[in-house]
Amino acid sequence: MISLEEYTQIKAFARQDGLFMGLLWIVTLGCFVGCMWSPEVEIGFIAGVITTPFLMYFRLRDFRNKVLGGRISYGKAVLFCALTMTYASIIIAAATLIYFYFIDHGMLITTLHNNIAIPEMREGFKQMGIDPDTLDAQITEIGKLRPIDFAFSIFFNSLFTSALLALFLGLIGMRKK
Repeated sequence: MISLEEYTQIKAFARQDGLFMGLLWIVTLGCFVGCMWSPEVEIGFIAGVITTPFLMYFRLRDFRNKVLGGRISYGKAVLFCALTMTYASIIIAAATLIYFYFIDHGMLITTLHNNIAIPEMREGFKQMGIDPDTLDAQITEIGKLRPIDFAFSIFFNSLFTSALLALFLGLIGMRKK
């Protein structure tokens, strides 16, 4: 059983680490959007996605070793990871909302449409068994979504993947002496 004092401590450190994780995810989102115009930026997107579980583990390890004296139960480790990534999910959802509401104005969807219109891309899709016209129609439908819809989608996808990652990282990060 976790005491109120322990929960408050875990929550406080999770907020701080959630800020760092959220900033990483914002940079990753920026790299995803940037790779539409400059393919070399895609490495930043890939690095951000790959870095997330490692950063979360290192933050959990630092919390365990520096704050809790080297011991943490599985439940507390999962709680710390889940709270940290929940706070990060709130941050990335807010950043997504701001991006699509104030900055994008349909630019991302237009770029996707333009990329599908390239003859080489259309041929590549056909070779993969994807009908370019169907894909174009799907992108048109996605373009009809409101910015808040994108933000909620990012938020709930982040929560779901974070919960799975927290269960896994809790196993790796727990330590009883």
